[in-house]
Formats: sequence, structure tokens, C-alpha cells
Amino acid sequence: MLTPEQYLGAVAERIQRSGGNLGSVQIGPATAVAGLFAESVLLSTMNYCVIAAPVPEVSAAALYDFTGRATQYARANLVGTRGLTAASVVIAGLVGQHVHPDAAQAASAKTSNQFGGETRMVAVDLTAGQTYAFTGGKVWGAAMHGAIRAKLTFCFPQPAEVYQQLQSQQPPGWQQQPPMAAPPVPPPPYAGQGGPQPPGYPPPGQQPYGY
Repeated sequence: MLTPEQYLGAVAERIQRSGGNLGSVQIGPATAVAGLFAESVLLSTMNYCVIAAPVPEVSAAALYDFTGRATQYARANLVGTRGLTAASVVIAGLVGQHVHPDAAQAASAKTSNQFGGETRMVAVDLTAGQTYAFTGGKVWGAAMHGAIRAKLTFCFPQPAEVYQQLQSQQPPGWQQQPPMAAPPVPPPPYAGQGGPQPPGYPPPGQQPYGY
């Protein structure tokens, strides 16, 4: 099973692959991985803040609180002016061994339209192997929301994908080898010969055949 630290390591690595400025920031009681970067979509500039932190369990209250604090951090650090040609996008995620149903529902709910911005919540359940987030489309700003969805699913992959990636990075032979099959038992000397058959078990001191 993945640990929150392993999953956050994958998030950090993907932020860097996206060209973001990676860092850590204190968000409430948690130390979060944070990435700031911008990209152009059609004629607009998308200013992203991707931020994730570990918690033992993800509740809706914790997710809303974390997202609110992350949004404040993003507004203080994102470069660019929000408006018709620039959008501020905050993707805030909590990673834990268990996600409460109310948190899964909150993260998966369709977001409301925001002028010059968008906020997405993510809840990652490492035990169930699920990532909860709104990844649907919207008629308004379809290109922008397609870009947001692509960024979210890239930076917050499914836990199984992260696990497979970690396995592929391990040196050969790191996994425990399966036990070797027992060698075949040689046939007894009387095999194929006529005459009376010996009893079903060997003489004392020898193991029964097939063991």
C-alpha cells in the first residue's frame, strides 16, 4: 500500500515535469507540496496553483478548510491579473489512507462558474485506491476546463498508477522471489517392475512421497 509521502512525491515530480516552480508551504497544520506555473490556452493565460498535503483521514470539513487556505495562498503568490485574458486556477488535494463519503461527494461535485478563476478539490484515498475530483466538462469555457481537467488528472494520478511507477523504479530483484517448487520425487526402485507392491509409505526415517 502507498504511503501519503510516496504519493506526494509523485505529485511533486509531476509538478516539476509540468514546468512548475516546486516548493513546500505550511497550510494550517500540514506541510503541503505546492507548485506554481502558467500556460497559455487559446488567448488566455492559465495561472495554476497545485497544492497537496497529507492527512490521516480526509473529511469534508478538512477538505473545505484546506482548499480555503490554499486559495488564499494562491491569490497571494500567483502572477497575473484575473480577468478575461487570465485565469487563476487552484487545485487543492488532501491525501490520506481513508476518504469519508462526504469528502468524496464534495470533491466530485460540479464546481460553480467563477469569473477569471476556478477552484478544484481533490481527495485521494490510498486504501481504496481512488482519486475523487470533478473532472467533467462545462459548456462555458470548454477549452479552459479541458486544460484544467488535464492538469488535475496529471498532477493527481490514480494511486495504482503511482504504485506501478514506484515498482518500475526499483532495482531488479527487489521483490521477494516466490518460493521454489519442490523438486520432483524420484521414482522408487521398484517402479515398473512386477511382483508384489511395497506398502504405501517408505521405511522409517524417510519422508512420504510427494513431500
